[in-house]
Amino acid sequence: MKRIVFAMLAPALALPAAARAGDGFTIAPRGRLLVDFANIDYALPGLNRNDSDSEVRTARLGIHGKIGGRFKYVAEFDFERGGDIGVHDPRAKDVKLTYRFSKSTALTIGNQKTPNSLEEQTSGRFTTFLERGTVTDAFALSRRFGAVLSTHGSNYSLHAGAFGNDLNAVLYDHESLFSNQHSYAARATFAPLHGNTRTLHLGASVRRFDGNAGEQIRIRARPRMHLAQRLVDVSSQGKNATLYGLEGAYVRGPFHAEGEWMTQDALTTNEGFFLQAGWFLSGESRPYSVSKGAFSRIKPNRPVGAGGLGAWEIAGRFDTLSLDSANAGKMETWTLALNWYPQSHTRVMLNAIHANARGNAKFGRGHSDGVQMRLQYDF
Repeated sequence: MKRIVFAMLAPALALPAAARAGDGFTIAPRGRLLVDFANIDYALPGLNRNDSDSEVRTARLGIHGKIGGRFKYVAEFDFERGGDIGVHDPRAKDVKLTYRFSKSTALTIGNQKTPNSLEEQTSGRFTTFLERGTVTDAFALSRRFGAVLSTHGSNYSLHAGAFGNDLNAVLYDHESLFSNQHSYAARATFAPLHGNTRTLHLGASVRRFDGNAGEQIRIRARPRMHLAQRLVDVSSQGKNATLYGLEGAYVRGPFHAEGEWMTQDALTTNEGFFLQAGWFLSGESRPYSVSKGAFSRIKPNRPVGAGGLGAWEIAGRFDTLSLDSANAGKMETWTLALNWYPQSHTRVMLNAIHANARGNAKFGRGHSDGVQMRLQYDF
C-alpha cells in the first residue's frame, strides 16, 4: 500500500518546491463506481450453458489538481477486484503529470493511454455502450508509462508519444519502466464542423509495439460483455506488431453516429470495425472536445431533482473482428442500448447483445445472447 500512496503523490512531489508553494495549488478527490449485472446464453459446440453473474466493474479512487498556471496532475487507482495481483493490490490507471507550454501545446509524462482510437480516448464514463468496440479490446489499447506531446488548434489535434511498460508491472512484478518492451503511437484528428449541437470528426492513428524476445502477442475478445467468455482467441502472433486505425463521427442535434476500423499486422494481419448510431429521446446533443479529439460528459437538459426526468438515449452498434488470417475465426456482435442519465454524474445502462462466432472460433461456430445492466456514478 505504501507504493500506492507514493504513486498517487508522485506527480505533485515531482514538481519544484517553488511551484508547489506558489499560488494556484489545488488538490481534489476523484473517482467512479460501476456495478454490472449480466445474463448470458451460449449456444456453441464447446460452450452450451447459461451464466448469470454480477461484478464491480470499476471502483476507482484518486486525486487531481493544478499547480500554478502550467502544471496539472492526476493519480487514480482501481480497487475493483483482485484479478491476477491480489485483492489488496489496486491497479494503477492514470498516474501522470502535464506541463503546458502554451494554451494549445502540452507534454504529459506518466502512466497513460497511448494516443489511439476515438472510443479509447473517450472516457468510459462517456461512451455510449457498456463496453468499447471490439477492436479496441482485441488489440489491447491500454495504458503504459511514457511521454505524450500534444497540440491542437480550433479544429484539429495532434498527439504523439513513446512508451515503456505498464506502471503495474513495476509496482507488482518488479519490472523496469523501460524494459525491452516499447511502443510508439501517434494520432491526428480533424473536425471541419464543430459547434454546440453539430460535429464532424475524422481521425487516424498508428502504433508500433516491440515486445521482449520469446513473447507472443495475444488477440482475443468477448462479445461486448465483460462477464462473458472470450469467443475468439489467438496467441501465435509474434512479438512485434504495427496497428493502423481510421475513425469518424457525426453529431447533429440529438443524433450521433460513430465508426472505427483497425488492422494489426503481427506475423498475420487481423482486422475489425464497428459502426454505431444513437438518438437522445430527451433532446440532448453529444458534446465533443476538439483538443482531445474525443466526446465528453452528457448533461441532461432537465435532470432529476430539478423538475425533469433526466436524459434518455437509445443506440445500436454492429461489431466485427476477423482473425481468419491467424486461423482463429471471426466474431460479429450486434448491440442495442438504452441509457438513462438522471443527472450529469449518474447513469443507468442496459445492453442487449447477440454475437455470432464463425470459422475456427475458440468454442466453434455458434452464437450467444445476453443482457447486461450497469449502475454508474462518478465524481
